[in-house]
Amino acid sequence: MIQNKLCDSETVLKCNSLDGKPQLDSFLNKDGLMLRTYGWIVKNAIGIIILIHGLNSHVRFSFLRHNVDIVGNEKAILKDENNYYVYKDSWVERFNKTGYSVYGIDLQGHGKSDGWENLKVNVKRFDDIAYDVIEYIQKIQEKSGKNENSCDAPPSGDNKSVTKKALPTYLIGQSMGGNVVLRTLQLIGKSKDEAKKKLNIKGCISLSGMISIERIIASPRSFKYKLFYLPFTRLFSFCFPRLRLINNMRYIKYQYMHDLYNYDKIRYKKGITYRFAYELLKAMDNLQKDMKHIPKDIPILFIHSKDDTLCYYRGVVSFFSRLKNDNKELHILEDMEHMLTVEPGNENVLNKIMQWLSKLNPKRVTTKFKKKKKKKKNS
Repeated sequence: MIQNKLCDSETVLKCNSLDGKPQLDSFLNKDGLMLRTYGWIVKNAIGIIILIHGLNSHVRFSFLRHNVDIVGNEKAILKDENNYYVYKDSWVERFNKTGYSVYGIDLQGHGKSDGWENLKVNVKRFDDIAYDVIEYIQKIQEKSGKNENSCDAPPSGDNKSVTKKALPTYLIGQSMGGNVVLRTLQLIGKSKDEAKKKLNIKGCISLSGMISIERIIASPRSFKYKLFYLPFTRLFSFCFPRLRLINNMRYIKYQYMHDLYNYDKIRYKKGITYRFAYELLKAMDNLQKDMKHIPKDIPILFIHSKDDTLCYYRGVVSFFSRLKNDNKELHILEDMEHMLTVEPGNENVLNKIMQWLSKLNPKRVTTKFKKKKKKKKNS
């Protein structure tokens, strides 16, 4: 991977300490797009967690805390725009304290990553995003296998490095990222490439997954969706691929979410291209058509709120009921909206995830905690 110091005057990041000082890196994907990556790495990790953000967001916005004061549910007051992302008490810190190394990627067209045709929130094909994730997992496994015990190891392993067994890897996707992680499993299941099937993915979590947006248009399984929305948006994206939709995020319960988005200096404020809009509709259709390719032996957890204003929860319930999987679980929330990693109650969502992970990985988690207790007693 290409080493990059994200310390430029444009973003005024200045390698600030509040974001947990992640290892900053990047790589070029198959189309030559530069993708920014982040690693919050621990020594002797018990596993790897890969975070995939949602549409028009980026890793640090979705999974770190924000440097604001919340006033009720209506307003957020900015404290420091140059230190906006906070590691302390975040999801990333919780994962690290439990023994997981955490990695994240700004998906193409988002955050600090390049976009197709040099446009923000634009893609050539939605599946390219999932292929980027697969490539990123491969790079992480190669690196962690050679330098498992070092959190300061260089990206390129030396000849003396001893290749070790790949750590168990868990994918967590928020909103569009929920679709991406499920699509990643489908592409791995469809692939004849044995290397892709040996990524040691041991679990997948979809948070407010973009599986259906029928509250906004129609169900991906409906004739209206297939015979009207898909053909119409395909034609429109062909004629006006660079034209942008109006960005209209809808938060009703927690309106301060609009402030959090507006304060973010990295997030692109305008809408997605019509090309991307068509690819999103096609992505939800493909997710339905290729359900059979999701590996049955990879545990999957779906967490969704009944009051989600963007991604319809009944579509997730339907998808879950039809999914053939040996270890699947659906956790429905009553008191949240869409951004489950940020809204009030996100701590309970995280607790649910930690319990789920501990059931999948009980021996490793127990061993990690025992080692920590011994160190405290000896100190």
